Amino acid sequence: MYNPERYDCKIKKPFELSYIKGPVVDLKLIQFYTKNLEDGIPFYWFYIMAGEKEVGKISLRVGYNETTFANGHVGYEVDQTYQGHQYSYYALEMIKDLARLHGFPYILISTGVDNIISQKIIEKAHGVLIMSNYDLPKHHIFYVIGKPSMHIYEIKIGP
Repeated sequence: MYNPERYDCKIKKPFELSYIKGPVVDLKLIQFYTKNLEDGIPFYWFYIMAGEKEVGKISLRVGYNETTFANGHVGYEVDQTYQGHQYSYYALEMIKDLARLHGFPYILISTGVDNIISQKIIEKAHGVLIMSNYDLPKHHIFYVIGKPSMHIYEIKIGP
């Protein structure tokens, strides 16, 4: 499963950006994290903005190692009050553009086996299920909080 040629990016340094304007939502940079990283991969962390409201968050890990398979390159969440408007889908489409700039050929996204809404969002974004019910190690944070297995999706980004 560890395949840096398929899942790593060419450009590891962050792009100078603080706000990405989109057609439905915008992304406002919280920070680009480089220190004290559990998996050692730097990442962007953005607010998902609907107008002036922070409706959720989305991240993009810039790199790949053996933990990326379970964690994914992308993570997102939309506050419960704002769910049902496809904000995470539109933010994911914008993150795909950022991943393309970094030179990713493919990105991975993992989701809980019972998270049907997230699975539909990923599939709408052209995610392909590459592993169903991937068993996480017992020390993994998702396992610890009661999610012992994940579905792993792949999205083609580059040529």
